[in-house]
Amino acid sequence: MTDFEAIQNLVVAERMYRVSHRNNELAECYAPDANIHTSWQSGGVNTFVGKEPVETQKSLPIVNRCNPPLIRINQASDRAVVEYPMTTTRELMVNGEEAVLTSFMLLVERIEKINGEWKIVDMTSINEYDILAPAIPGVDLKINPDDVKGLRKSYRWLAYTRMNAGGEIS
Repeated sequence: MTDFEAIQNLVVAERMYRVSHRNNELAECYAPDANIHTSWQSGGVNTFVGKEPVETQKSLPIVNRCNPPLIRINQASDRAVVEYPMTTTRELMVNGEEAVLTSFMLLVERIEKINGEWKIVDMTSINEYDILAPAIPGVDLKINPDDVKGLRKSYRWLAYTRMNAGGEIS
């Protein structure tokens, strides 16, 4: 397997393991001292693997649709940078109603070859845009427009649903 193929397999596997809650395999994608920065946490592997933001309900589905990653490898240093665009769609409850949140984001990952294996050493999730809709068309989600004023448009609905569930947004 080439370095390019190994890195591509690594980043695709990381996303598959994340949404399917395969935490042991997910942890293996990261260097032990990796840093992971998302809208709901920032820290080491232990702050991310097996953890979920407050609005997530494991009984409701979450689906990732990933685009091909842009991989830049520096062979001289056994390092790479990956830009990985994706769409995440999840069902959640909003004001007592079933809703669908779709987030468009870019993962920026720093990858290093450690003891002959490519590992993620840093991952930052950048939210680009999101959409919130009722799961059943026509249902009123009872959103007060004042509650979303001032929220960054790139992740307005993610922020709203998280805060509505009692969480915080970075």
